[in-house]
Amino acid sequence: MHEYSVAAELISAVLPHVEVVPGRIVSVVLRKGELRILSDHALQEAFSIASTGTRLEGAALVIERVPASVHCPHCGFQGQPETLSDPRFHLAVPVLSCPQCGKDVEITAGRELIIDRFTVDENATSHSPAGKPDV
Repeated sequence: MHEYSVAAELISAVLPHVEVVPGRIVSVVLRKGELRILSDHALQEAFSIASTGTRLEGAALVIERVPASVHCPHCGFQGQPETLSDPRFHLAVPVLSCPQCGKDVEITAGRELIIDRFTVDENATSHSPAGKPDV
């Protein structure tokens, strides 16, 4: 599962920003486009495992869904693509052609994978894995 490598990259990107923040990191909010083929559950599990021993240990990975959006340069349509439901894929598969004219479209949203923010409990003491307060 590539969710583990994605989680490790997320942690590497967030850690430098939280090192100077006092308190306990409660959550990291990730904006994930619906066209990203990543399991939310597997990504959250991987984050939990990969963050062990870091300032992010115990923090929740909160995933906010970004809906897909397309623009048709031929007829001017802007909006969500149509989807096909197929139980073999366990998800709805977007049809990336214009729902009005059937021609190719440009994806304008839905491929994001952005660390949006993190929340901190400033009243809680952050502790290093060895039980010593972080400085």
